[in-house]
Amino acid sequence: VALATCSTGAAAARRSTKTTLRMVASPDKGGGMVVEGPFEGKFGSWIVDEADAAEVLIYRGSLVAAALAVAAGATMALLPDAAGLDAAPDWAFDAAAAAFFASFGVSVATIHIYMKPMHNFLKVLWAAGAMGAVLVLVASPSHSLVVDSFQKPELLLASGWVFVALTGLFFKEFACFQRWEASALFAILPVLTGGHFLHILPGGLEATLLGVFAFVFPFFALRKFDQPLNSDIGDKTIFQYFERVETGQMTPQDMEVARSMGMVRDE
Repeated sequence: VALATCSTGAAAARRSTKTTLRMVASPDKGGGMVVEGPFEGKFGSWIVDEADAAEVLIYRGSLVAAALAVAAGATMALLPDAAGLDAAPDWAFDAAAAAFFASFGVSVATIHIYMKPMHNFLKVLWAAGAMGAVLVLVASPSHSLVVDSFQKPELLLASGWVFVALTGLFFKEFACFQRWEASALFAILPVLTGGHFLHILPGGLEATLLGVFAFVFPFFALRKFDQPLNSDIGDKTIFQYFERVETGQMTPQDMEVARSMGMVRDE
């Protein structure tokens, strides 16, 4: 699982929480700029170039945006009862949900996972949830995704797949970096969404879990910026190896390294 989902350099990333950026000419033919590196990968050396850095920063930024959207929605849901304020309008909840779906879609598109089928599976889950959300918005009685899904938990069968994808992202982050906030989010989200769907969570407990989730998610997302850029990429040479496998351009050295890693077996 670790090989399929995360960086072989994750341990090094955990040891170093500072991101040091430097811009020098790249020895690659592309002529880009080196932001971090070089690093020694399983299939050779590699560097973080400008395009890699931009993709990682987009991933982290989109996670922050998704987390803030969740926090905004949770605040609108919990604060009126706690402070005796008027309830937020339905459209405000749906605006927060739309911001979450859009931002998290970018996160799913830019996350680095070695095994393409696993990455594609997260994309399918997100797309299924997004399409289900549109259907709920159009067909539900009050045409409000959030309010109707809260009042009729069975509607999560349409839009709730996005939460399965989000749980998968938290699992990937915990498997790679063992940060407590990722493990907490990985544990809370299925209990919160599953418990709501099955009508088994007392209202007070559900509100507490939502509040904790809405606090920890932004904390998790912001803490991503403490990590070196290369930690969210993993070992770039493994991605390059899989590209050569897909195009039939494997070298004898590729075969030898892959065999030593247990990625291929002799027939």
